[in-house]
Amino acid sequence: MEPIFLEPAFKDYIWGGNKLKTLFGKNSPYDITAESWEISTNKNGQSVIANGENKGKTLGELFENHELREAIFGTKTSELDKFPLLVKFIDANSNLSVQVHPDDKYAYEHENGEKGKTEMWYIMECKEGAQIICGIKESVRKEDLPQVLNSPNVAEYLNFVQVNQGDCIYIPSGTVHAIMGDTLICEVQQNSDLTYRVYDWGRVGKDGKPRELHVQKAIDVANVGSKPEIKETNNWQEGEHNMISSQYFKTDKITVCVEFNDCSNKDSFYAMNVVKGEGKIKVQDKEYNLKLGDSFIIPAKLGEYTLCGNMELLKSYL
Repeated sequence: MEPIFLEPAFKDYIWGGNKLKTLFGKNSPYDITAESWEISTNKNGQSVIANGENKGKTLGELFENHELREAIFGTKTSELDKFPLLVKFIDANSNLSVQVHPDDKYAYEHENGEKGKTEMWYIMECKEGAQIICGIKESVRKEDLPQVLNSPNVAEYLNFVQVNQGDCIYIPSGTVHAIMGDTLICEVQQNSDLTYRVYDWGRVGKDGKPRELHVQKAIDVANVGSKPEIKETNNWQEGEHNMISSQYFKTDKITVCVEFNDCSNKDSFYAMNVVKGEGKIKVQDKEYNLKLGDSFIIPAKLGEYTLCGNMELLKSYL
């Protein structure tokens, strides 16, 4: 057993930038790179294993190996039909569309048995005074949604929330939301690519036409009255602290100043993302270098390991 390092799948959506190349050194084939799907078995973008005896295989191929499933991914995955998480880096050079994701029940009934999408954002970098959109203003009622979400002035009804580097924002399914420009994010989410677009700031796609909207489905699934849940993590002490605990995933932040000792868990893999600094991971007599933007999996039966250096990581698990 050793850490499983991954090469991501890249997306060149029109709102992207070049930070995934310039800051992280990602080998994207695109001039504009919006997202890198770091830990993914999704049919729309799979991670590829970068080391060890399974090098060159997709993460999905490894997950489908039932002889290795529990040893690598943990006992909680033994009965799952697909890998449960999708972890991304997102470079929002300009605003993303205002959008909403369905829950599992709606997705299953209306999207050919797909999963819904609950997610979490960790702000890696943003400009001073940066904002995100999270939720609909409290004055809006459920019966108002057809008028609100069809309005050309829909942004007037939404919660604009100021964020800073190190903030963690929880986005349950049904929350109308948008990442705003000049923001670099690590996103942890259910393994789903379902997005219902409500408003796209009047822009057009690569074909010169407005991008498709999904307003009726958004009306069906959008929640009202939800308040943004934001945690400020910059003042947290060295060590491991929980940011999010949901029914779909848990995400901790690990701050390493010199050395941090940890051990794998037979119940679940750990999805790890380096979100600041650099260092090493030591497993028995082997060392592996870590830098900003690296992503890897700690197998469920890896055992003890040590993180060394000056860095911060997100650790996501079931």
